[in-house]
Amino acid sequence: MSNVFSSSYPISRSPGVCGASGRAFVPGERVIATLISRQEELGRLDYSSQAWAEGARPAGLFAHWSTVYQPGADSKKGRLSDEEASELFEQLDNPQSPAQEAFRFVLALFLVRRRLFVYEGSKDGMLRVRVRTRADEIAAPVVEVREVSMKDESLASALEQLKDLIPDPAGQN
Repeated sequence: MSNVFSSSYPISRSPGVCGASGRAFVPGERVIATLISRQEELGRLDYSSQAWAEGARPAGLFAHWSTVYQPGADSKKGRLSDEEASELFEQLDNPQSPAQEAFRFVLALFLVRRRLFVYEGSKDGMLRVRVRTRADEIAAPVVEVREVSMKDESLASALEQLKDLIPDPAGQN
């Protein structure tokens, strides 16, 4: 498998129209953003909530998450929020391909780096993480993610791409 993170993907910007009907989205409309796999490249299509509820799905569906359409948002505002990134991680809880497995592994590392997840160790080829909770809350259950072997350069590239997708709340990225 070639490295799914080796080039930039148009993940952060909405096309502004429903992938099923072609209808333009209204600002503030809740939409389902999808990543689609096209010959080892990822692309993005968005769907209206209605089209998604009626079963519209793109060929090559890689992952999806819910978001709000905001036209003209600058590149930082158009990125995945912490909640959307966590939703994307959860949605990939049963990867169907090596590319999804690699994406989920790197996303888990990034969520640990962002301090949204807590690193609980590694055992038998599995990365162990859990959602960060407050001290007065019951700790979230540990989730295991299969560790994916990547060259250091590939891993750094993947983390940088995720950094471009998920804004730093402190504005430092």
